[in-house]
Amino acid sequence: MNGNGTKRLPTYIGGIFAVIAGLFFVLMPEVSSGFIGIMFGVILFVAGLSEVIGYIISIKQFREENYGKAAGAEIVLVYSVIIMALGVFFLLKPDTVLQLLTMIVGFFFLIDGIVKLRQEMFMFNKTDLYSWALLFLAILLIAAGIVLLVNPFDGTRNVIVFSGISFIISGCEAIFLGIVRRNDSKNP
Repeated sequence: MNGNGTKRLPTYIGGIFAVIAGLFFVLMPEVSSGFIGIMFGVILFVAGLSEVIGYIISIKQFREENYGKAAGAEIVLVYSVIIMALGVFFLLKPDTVLQLLTMIVGFFFLIDGIVKLRQEMFMFNKTDLYSWALLFLAILLIAAGIVLLVNPFDGTRNVIVFSGISFIISGCEAIFLGIVRRNDSKNP
């Protein structure tokens, strides 16, 4: 394999991984939501644990250097313990992560739609097609927000499937671009 092919190897690997992850998300969204929740829980737990270790090291260092207590270090310790507790909670209930995320997105859509609807009502021109389109999009945002808030699990499932489709498209694009660049380098 020549040097250019080796340079493109990460592109192919990344593209293939994205396609596989996308297929996993699309074909098994329920399993995917649990996996994402577990990963999020592990990340939070490890981040909290590293902060606790950092707290212990900094307190020890301050005592050795006779500085007394580290100002505000206790806040970091409390924060770290809370992060670790959240990590454990998400490890025990992995579906909660995406349901919370879905609810946050639902609130965002609802508030964004209401703000845009209010703005459009003040500037609405019934003869302007653009005004009708903005009004329609604001109503769609509000509806999407309500749907995500009323049924977060189905919303979570749809977000996972949409993410999977996006991964597949992104992976195929990466593989395609790698192939095109390979063919371009062969044909001077």
